Amino acid sequence: MKFSIKDIVLVAACISIIFVQEQILSFLPNIQLTVLLLVLFSKKLGFVKTSIIILIHTLLDCLITGSLNLYYFPFMVLGWLSIPLICCTFFKKTNSTLILGTVGIIGSLIFSWIFIIPNILVANSTVNLSIITYYLIADLPFEAILACSSFLSIIWLYNHCSKVFDVVLNKFYN
Repeated sequence: MKFSIKDIVLVAACISIIFVQEQILSFLPNIQLTVLLLVLFSKKLGFVKTSIIILIHTLLDCLITGSLNLYYFPFMVLGWLSIPLICCTFFKKTNSTLILGTVGIIGSLIFSWIFIIPNILVANSTVNLSIITYYLIADLPFEAILACSSFLSIIWLYNHCSKVFDVVLNKFYN
């Protein structure tokens, strides 16, 4: 796939939007607009551009938070990639905010659950039920917050953001 200068600028702007909103909302645990934006970008820009946005955003996020290591970075990328993968395959033709909100819940849970793997690696333990159970119990409230905030932000904001993004894309590419 060949990228034009406009494509590169658009991807950079999307990365900036995701990164800035995460930093602004960082004082709230797991309340962010990242899932909403990834669903929006997936639906409007497709899998490849959204994947590039995710890769660069995750790299920047890990550099800023100091969590850039092989234990967490690849799993964070895989977790976020689940959203455009779901949106661009199973729900490619769906524009229902209720269904996209449900996709947001699924993506949030996949993103959260994929961290079981690096946490087991960090604990330097074999996979056993007690570690997974402990992780899920400790993380469950935060998973619920992320899933709820993702669902509600998509339900309330997706259509408005989609219309604004369409206007931006039309002016940008025409």
